[in-house]
Amino acid sequence: MSDDLTPADFAILLLLKSTNREISNTELNALYGVRLVSPAYEKLNAAGYVVSKTDRRPYRHSLAAKGARVLGGPLVLEEEQAQTAEKRSAKEKLLWAALTAVHGDNLDLRAAAVAKTPSASKDDDEPHDGRSLEERIRAAYAQVVDGPDGWVNLTVIRSHFPDVSKADLDKTLEHMLDMPDVWLEPEANRHRLGKAEKEASVRIGGEDRHKLAIGRG
Repeated sequence: MSDDLTPADFAILLLLKSTNREISNTELNALYGVRLVSPAYEKLNAAGYVVSKTDRRPYRHSLAAKGARVLGGPLVLEEEQAQTAEKRSAKEKLLWAALTAVHGDNLDLRAAAVAKTPSASKDDDEPHDGRSLEERIRAAYAQVVDGPDGWVNLTVIRSHFPDVSKADLDKTLEHMLDMPDVWLEPEANRHRLGKAEKEASVRIGGEDRHKLAIGRG
């Protein structure tokens, strides 16, 4: 384990590995309740662990080859690192222990993160005021979209509906596709699709659709 990585740094690498693709800060926030911002992303970029695209917002990040190599081995602290670890706070030690357990067991972080997403919890706690599922989907889309009529991955949309079954959400999305202001499209770059994206897709007309747009001109 590299001694220049803090527990928070290593957690970010695990999250990027779990997405298995480039991901924006908007999606990171929707799925996990975190954003990779300065100076953290600058440090990880400079060390070669993460590649960030900051030419436009939201910033987008992906795991670099060096970051993947770090995650490919066990978390073993050398003597010098162990001495440094003794100086860490109890919270940092607990986080290291949790990360070590997760890394060692090769667990899927995404499902747990989505279940605990602050955005999802907030939406679930608020009264629905008699809104239909379609109205709730439109509200969730408006909350997370970057700019007017942009595309939003269905992984992000589904994270707002822990109380709704996939079948019911799929049915409503299929119904919404008949509306003139709604688009559901497959991801053109299939290599960017991870397990979560494939599971979140809705199958319509014999085709898996992965992203939603509302109000496009």
